[in-house]
Amino acid sequence: MTEVRDRVAGPGTGDGRGAAGGRRPGAWTRVTRAVDGLVDAAVLAFAAWTVVYHVCLALQPPTWAMLACWATVSAAGTAVWFRLPAGRPLWDDRVAAAAVHRVLAGVAVAAAVAAGTSAGLHGEGVPWWCTWAAGAVSVAATAAALLRRPAERAEGADGDGGGRPRGDGARGEAGDRGDEEAARWGTPLALLTGAGLAVASLFVLNSDGDDAYFVSRSVATAETGRIPMNDVIFTRGATDPIAGEPPVSSIEVFAGALARILGVPGASFVWYVLLPAVTFLAVWALWRLVRAWAPRRAALCLAVGVVYLLWTGLSPASLGSFHLLRMWQGKAVLVSLLVPLLFAYLTHWAERRTRRDLVLLGAAGVAAVGLTSTAAFVVSLVVLAAAAPLVVAGRVRTGLAACAAMAYPVAAGLAVILLYDSVSVHGTVHDAPASYRAVLLYAALGVLAGCALWLGPWTVRPGVPALICGGAAALLTLLILPGVLALAADVTGAGQVLWRTMWLVPAPALIGLLAAVRLPGAVRPRISGRGARAAAAGAPAAVLAAAIVVGGTPVWAESNGSVLADRPSWKAYPAHLGTAREVVEAAGPGGIVLMPGRYMRLVPLLTTETHAVNPNSHYLSMLPAPERAIHDRELLSAAVRSARSEKPAPAEVAGALRRLDVRVACAYRRDGRGLHLLQAAGYGGARRIGSLACVFPGGGR
Repeated sequence: MTEVRDRVAGPGTGDGRGAAGGRRPGAWTRVTRAVDGLVDAAVLAFAAWTVVYHVCLALQPPTWAMLACWATVSAAGTAVWFRLPAGRPLWDDRVAAAAVHRVLAGVAVAAAVAAGTSAGLHGEGVPWWCTWAAGAVSVAATAAALLRRPAERAEGADGDGGGRPRGDGARGEAGDRGDEEAARWGTPLALLTGAGLAVASLFVLNSDGDDAYFVSRSVATAETGRIPMNDVIFTRGATDPIAGEPPVSSIEVFAGALARILGVPGASFVWYVLLPAVTFLAVWALWRLVRAWAPRRAALCLAVGVVYLLWTGLSPASLGSFHLLRMWQGKAVLVSLLVPLLFAYLTHWAERRTRRDLVLLGAAGVAAVGLTSTAAFVVSLVVLAAAAPLVVAGRVRTGLAACAAMAYPVAAGLAVILLYDSVSVHGTVHDAPASYRAVLLYAALGVLAGCALWLGPWTVRPGVPALICGGAAALLTLLILPGVLALAADVTGAGQVLWRTMWLVPAPALIGLLAAVRLPGAVRPRISGRGARAAAAGAPAAVLAAAIVVGGTPVWAESNGSVLADRPSWKAYPAHLGTAREVVEAAGPGGIVLMPGRYMRLVPLLTTETHAVNPNSHYLSMLPAPERAIHDRELLSAAVRSARSEKPAPAEVAGALRRLDVRVACAYRRDGRGLHLLQAAGYGGARRIGSLACVFPGGGR
C-alpha cells in the first residue's frame, strides 16, 4: 500500500528550509541556502535583464544605458523580493491519500522497463511501437495508482475542514535530520563538482559551427555598444536578421555589453567568464532538483547524475554535450541549467504555494526566453508536465498558477510569429526515434534513460514529485507517438529543432534517482556495522556508475570531436584560429575573405568589421539576401573546400569574386586546382599563411 501525499510549507521541505522545534540548522545547510539564494538572485536578475533588453529592441539605446537601467530595475526588484513573505501559502489545496494496488504498481514498473529497453534498443531492431505502447501502459497504470478516486477528491485532507493538507510536508525532526544529512554530504560534493567542471570547461575544446551566430552577437555588441539587430555574420548590418533566428535571446548581448564595459574581446568574455559561471550553476541546479526529488541518499543520486552527464559523448546532441562542452550557448544553458531549476521551482511551488515561489516561476520563464527562442516550446512542455497532473489531481488553482512560468515564453513566441515574416527553421526534420537516439542516446545509456523516465514516478519521493514525473512520462509518451512530431513541424515550422522536445526529460536527475531505489527486504543483505551498511547503500550507485562508464563515451573524447587543451583557450583549434586571425588582419576592416570552411567559421568570433564569404552554410541558407549573392558565396566555398572537391567553372569563380569584392582569397597549399582558379580570376601575390596559400586582387601585396 503506497500513499501519494503532497508536502506543504513548513519545516523540512525538500530544500532544507526550516528546522523542527526551532533547531538551528547546520553549517552546510546554511551554505546550501546561501547558494540557493544566489542562484535565485541570478535567475531574477537575468529575467530583469531580458525584459530590459526586449524593451530596448524598439528603443535601440547604447548598451551602457541598458546596463544602467538593468541595475536600477534589479535593485528595485531586490527590495520588493525581500519584502515578500517567505513561508505563507497563497492558498491551501486539500489532497487526500490514494491507495495504490500492488497489481497496478507491478504493471506500471514492468511496462516502464519494457518501454525503456525498447527505446534504447530500437537501433538493434526493436520496433518503435513497442516503446510507445509499453510507455502508454506504464503511464496509464501509474496514473491510476497516483490519482485519487473522485469520491476521495471531495474529502478534506484532514477530514476536519481545517484546510491544512495532510501528508508528509511537515516531516518533523526525522525529515530535518535527512535534510541535514543531504546538505552535509551533498553540498560539498555539489560545490566541488561544480567548481571542478567550471575549471574543466576552460580546457575542453569542442568547436561548434553555431558559434558563428551566437558568439558573433556578443562580439558585435562588444565592438559597437549596440544591439545587433541585423545580420553581423555575413555583413555589417547591411542585411536583415537571419530568418528563423529572431533577436529574442538576450544572453549574447548581455555578455557583449559586459565585455565592452570590461574592455575585453566579446569571445574572451564568453569563454573565460560566462562559460565557467554557468557550468557551475548548472551543477548546482541539478543538485537542487535532486534534493527536491530524492527520497534518500541525495548525494549518491547527484554523483550518478554527474557521471551520466560526463559519459554521454555518444552524440553531439546528448545532454552531456550540451553541458560541459557548449554551455556558452543560450540553448545549452536552457537545457542544462534552467530546465532542472524549473522542475525544482515547480516542485517547491506546488508544495509551498508562496509568493516567492510564484515570482521565481515567472522569472524563470522570462529568463528562459532570454536564453533562446526554443524556450517557447521547451518551457511550455516542462510546465505542462507539472501543471496537467496537478489539475487532474484536483489542485486546479495550483496547477493553473504554475502556468505563469510559460506565459512569457508563449507571448514571446506569438510576438515573433506576428512581427517576423519568416520563422521557419531550415534543416532535417527528425522523427521520434531519431530524436530519442540523439538526445537520450541508445544501447545501454538509452535503456537507462528510458527506464529512468517511465520509472520516475516510482523512484522519486511521493507527492508532488511523483505527479510531476508522471506528467513528464505521459507527455514524452504522447510526443513519440507516430506522426505527432511531424504534425508539430507542419504547424509551427520549427521542424528542424523539434528534436529538442526531448529536453523535457531531466535524464541526469532521473538516472541519479535510480541509485536511491530501495531493494526489497528479502534481497537486502543482512549485515551489521556502519561501514558495511554504508557500502551496501552505495552499491546501487556504484553499479549504475559502472554501467554508464562501460556503456558510454566521455564527452571529452576525441571521438566526440573534443580536444583537451593545455591551457584555458577559445573553443577553436589554435592553429586554425591563428591562421584565420592573420588572414583577417591582411584583409583589414571592411574586407571580405575567402578560406576553406574550417577557417571561415572563425572569422565572426574574431571581429564583425571583417567578414568571411561563408562562415556557416546553414545560416547562409536562411540569409534574407538576393539569390545571386547567396549562390556566389556557395560557389566560392566549393572552389576552395578541399583539394579533391568538385570545382566550379573559372568564369563563375571570377564573377563571384568580383561581385563580392573579396580582398583575400585562400586555398589549401596542396589544393592546386583551387589556387589556380583564384589566380585565373586575377588574384596574385601568393603568400603562405599557416597551411593556406593566399592571393590578393590585382597581384596584391
